[in-house]
Amino acid sequence: MKKYLIKIVLFFVAVAVVDILFGMACQYMNDHSKGGGVKSRYYVCKESNEDVLVFGSSRAKHHYVPDIIEDSLGMTCYNTGEDGNGIIMCYGFLKMITERYTPKLIIYDVTGYDIYEDDNMKYLDLMKPYYYEKGIDSIFWSVEPKTRLMMLSNLYRYNTTCLRVIGNYIHPMNNYPKGYSALHKTMDYEPEIKRDKEQTVDSLKLYYFERFITLSKSKGVSLICCCSPYYKMPLDDKNYISVKRLCEQYNVPFLYFGAELAITSEKSFFQDRKHLNDRGARFYTSLLMSLINKNIFLDREKH
Repeated sequence: MKKYLIKIVLFFVAVAVVDILFGMACQYMNDHSKGGGVKSRYYVCKESNEDVLVFGSSRAKHHYVPDIIEDSLGMTCYNTGEDGNGIIMCYGFLKMITERYTPKLIIYDVTGYDIYEDDNMKYLDLMKPYYYEKGIDSIFWSVEPKTRLMMLSNLYRYNTTCLRVIGNYIHPMNNYPKGYSALHKTMDYEPEIKRDKEQTVDSLKLYYFERFITLSKSKGVSLICCCSPYYKMPLDDKNYISVKRLCEQYNVPFLYFGAELAITSEKSFFQDRKHLNDRGARFYTSLLMSLINKNIFLDREKH
């Protein structure tokens, strides 16, 4: 019986050691990545210092060209957009950024990932390496209370990201200058245009969107929310009402380009129905900058 208990104890000690060493190795590779998305995210969370930051999903990552923003506003810019992500991750990134410095302007590209119910656990994935940064753990707990225990294990913490971390540390396949990822294909077909099915607004996402707004305002950051173009978006689209109301409540400009005919009717500007290619992104970014410069949503004297 005694030998049996010793074996059990040794087993759990071995698991704990493996877990600790695995976590240390993954954290080191995350923090010293040579390229790719891992390096870009580390830069955003721990090193960024640009005047203008772009937030959002893949539509942010592919639609906002930092060089054009810099030339138009005379400020430095970085694009923090991440494929398939939304407000839950973006709020976490903003928390870490504002612990270090205060950007002058944030442009947030709004999509359904910021509004509607789906599997919110997926939005925690890219924040796992930063779980112990100030204020990040509570985001995990609000999505799934069980993560309070689950995140104690490094094997769980890196179970979905370890291959990505290793790949970006050893031999990254991609790099993203200033965070922007250009798409170069042109849509050569006519996509079927369907109205999205009715979806349920996610109260947790709206809670974090409101916190994103209030955190930005408390730091004195100018915030502009946008919906960038879709190919042939119906003019009466109402998907953004809940976010529009929040923006109105806090006096945040909401610029809707989803049905901007100068872009949305031009197939050569798109890679697919939801994503502009580089040509379209440059046209759209220039259009947005002309509006910002005219209106002026950004109070330059304040900065």
